[in-house]
Amino acid sequence: MMFREEWRQNVDFAKKRHIMMFPVMLALVSMVVTVGLRFLTGDAGIESAYDTMKAAEAQSAKAFTWNELKVGLHLSLFMFSLGMGSFAFVGRNMVSQRASGKSYLLASPALLPLELPPVYLAYYLKEVAFYLCLILTPVVGGMCLGILFGTYTGISVPLMWSSIPVVLSCMLVTMMQGLALSFYASAIWSRSRIGSFLIPIIAVIAGVIVALDYVPLESAISGLHVQLHHDFFVLPLAAIAWFVIATMGAYLVPDDFEVRVTARTDLFVPVHNRLFFLGNGQMRTLVAKEIADVWRSGTMFKMLGSYCVPLLFLLALAWMADFATNGDMPIPINLLSYAPFLGFFGFNFYSWLNAVDSPDFLNGLPVRVPQLLRAKIIVYFLMTTWISVLFLVLMAHLLDQWVGLLPALLVMFANSVYIVALSGLLMGLRPNKAIFDTQIMAIFWVATVLPLVSLFLLSFTQGDMSLYANQFDQIQAGGFDAESSIYTDDAEVSFQGIVAISVALLALGGAFLLMLERRWGRSAFEN
Repeated sequence: MMFREEWRQNVDFAKKRHIMMFPVMLALVSMVVTVGLRFLTGDAGIESAYDTMKAAEAQSAKAFTWNELKVGLHLSLFMFSLGMGSFAFVGRNMVSQRASGKSYLLASPALLPLELPPVYLAYYLKEVAFYLCLILTPVVGGMCLGILFGTYTGISVPLMWSSIPVVLSCMLVTMMQGLALSFYASAIWSRSRIGSFLIPIIAVIAGVIVALDYVPLESAISGLHVQLHHDFFVLPLAAIAWFVIATMGAYLVPDDFEVRVTARTDLFVPVHNRLFFLGNGQMRTLVAKEIADVWRSGTMFKMLGSYCVPLLFLLALAWMADFATNGDMPIPINLLSYAPFLGFFGFNFYSWLNAVDSPDFLNGLPVRVPQLLRAKIIVYFLMTTWISVLFLVLMAHLLDQWVGLLPALLVMFANSVYIVALSGLLMGLRPNKAIFDTQIMAIFWVATVLPLVSLFLLSFTQGDMSLYANQFDQIQAGGFDAESSIYTDDAEVSFQGIVAISVALLALGGAFLLMLERRWGRSAFEN
């Protein structure tokens, strides 16, 4: 019944064809990656542009080992399942937000004579089954298609049929582990105030221990351990162990579903007084109302967390890369390489801003949708800009690249304006639902990936476009075997390309803000 309820929720959220597009696209991507494994592992037999003495060394540096590919597969799946397993918090929210006679099975212990632990354990099993069908099966199906493609085309695919059940079983155990640990941690978190302090500290300590290799990653993720060492007898034992952890979490979830009533002092007037720089018009009132709603709803921590966690991950990634390579990175990643992603992460925060409260009541007030959209965009910048600036300053200190701080700030601000304005123009007040529209998703993907990739590639040359122009000229003259590098160690520091793209993004973002009136001017407020 919970599996059917999950499907009902997703169909209510997006159309059936949009939901089914996800596993189809996942299977196609998996098929392409399977066919391309020979290139990833360096077995394609393609001659490099390096001289004979350095060819073998260069090829091995550009290729991945099989173990590295397995680590990437399981680590990404483990991190995903950790993010989806914190459903110990969901019960109280479902009780307080039920409407129109529609309730949820997870909230049923508050309404029906049912025990809470079996219901939560059933929810854990539903999560495992749903993601097995939605993610793991399409991935493995794509691998099978890749093997078939290689069989019928004669292309060598270095993946055997006998590997398929091993990959599926190991990925399933990895996902069970991530969901069980996250559920157990969220249960402890929700049970007491002490738990809400201990769980983040324990998580950080565990991440540092694994990152510094005091505990090998293969020992921390059971599915990865089995796939690396082929200890298949561990699989059922690990599955049982994570089921037991999930059962313990189900018994730790507090059975208090009562809606908590909290009292707060006046929020609107103090916030309104601090927004003097917005003048005395309606925009100041709307922005103050949005900030008060975010603060009152208790989602401030979740919203800032959704924005800060990816930034902390980038910060840790930069530190670990520098620590592992002793400052000698094989790819010239620098401060400007990270700056474009800050604006891209803004979409998640903008989605949260539209999920706090239903705006339906504004239909009876002299307010229009474009005004509320602009107010939400202003709130986004007020709440996140200082975080982005602090992140770039810390990154500049970590990488010792203070010369690129001002251009990085420009890139960050330009991307933020562009991404949030584009999100408002395409999706309005319902980004979480509109993103599942195939047409909107395609437009959003193209409109964000092109500038993001362009800025990322230009960051390698510090924005000096002449180096890429020189490479293009040499390829035209000598073909793809032209012996020239895209960048050099003594490249001239010139931010012309990055500044040009950033200014163009600012102009486009401003144009999108002006187009809000035409796109949403006659629309009604709807949840």
